[in-house]
Amino acid sequence: MSPTPAAAAPTREFRTDLPHQADSAAIARCFLEVYGHNYVHTEVFSPRRYWNKVESGELIPVVTRDEKGEVIGHVALEREPEESIAERGEAVVLPAYRGHHLLEQMTERLSEEAHKLGLIGVYAQPVTMHTFSQRNDERAGMPVCAVLLGAASKTSRPKDLAAPTAEQRQSLLITFRFLKKPAKSKVYPPEPYRKIVLQIYESLGVDVSACEPAAPTAKESKTRIKVDHRGYGKIHFEQVGPNADIELKQALQDVQSLGARSVQLSALVDDPGLPLLADRARDLGFFFCGLGPAFSGGTDTLLLQFLSDPLDTRKLQLFTNQTKDLVSFIELDRGAVGQPA
Repeated sequence: MSPTPAAAAPTREFRTDLPHQADSAAIARCFLEVYGHNYVHTEVFSPRRYWNKVESGELIPVVTRDEKGEVIGHVALEREPEESIAERGEAVVLPAYRGHHLLEQMTERLSEEAHKLGLIGVYAQPVTMHTFSQRNDERAGMPVCAVLLGAASKTSRPKDLAAPTAEQRQSLLITFRFLKKPAKSKVYPPEPYRKIVLQIYESLGVDVSACEPAAPTAKESKTRIKVDHRGYGKIHFEQVGPNADIELKQALQDVQSLGARSVQLSALVDDPGLPLLADRARDLGFFFCGLGPAFSGGTDTLLLQFLSDPLDTRKLQLFTNQTKDLVSFIELDRGAVGQPA
């Protein structure tokens, strides 16, 4: 008598689609279960505010449903007005449903929506307290192009996660994928970063021509600043002039006076004044961060960073060797400009 074959485990069926307004409360419950009230995008906890962002086009979400049609996962594209790229964020999958590649499936559906909108690229900011999101980005063909040290507060984490970085500000990565291959362009990478910048462009599948350092063409610098509620400041040079050092010193003082503990400095990679700005920034203690592909009206930006608090990068959870190599380079540069670990 032949042995009775073992019963096959039931296959769970999930469906990924666009949400309806009636799903807003269920989406809020998903984030509440995973993050408590610590999640940075507080609009997800307000069905009215959340759906207003959907209707305005600022948020393009997809959800995953279980066999009963209940929402168990969520991911969205967040798009600034007139921008040609969007951030893939607000990602959550209920713990009971992890391990089924639901985040990957939702990411692919978002790529379809991004193509419909005519976007040239999608980026994400995965956390470094675990590698779950980083793994998804690697499978989605989104290489790491920047490391944002101390970009979020200590409490910016899931409520049930005892992260090894819990006693310091949380760090994020930037991952990116071009949906349309950009035309070859000229860039002015500062000499200390020439090699690493070209390596990042290669990982993104982008061909660039690196120019030799040149004098700034703008008569004066133009900047804008911003500080978010997490104590993360941004200084962006719309153009770099001969007075870059004075502008940068003042901008750094301004963002710090507004509560910034970690500061990102950005400038256009095709600005001939970029090497001058980088030299002045290094004198103040800024060090390498990475690239922001198409981050300024479709133009790439070089990113540097400044920390006010100690941060141990050995505690970051990193998935790919490329990311680990990038963090190692950042640590060397951090030491070179005199910033303590």
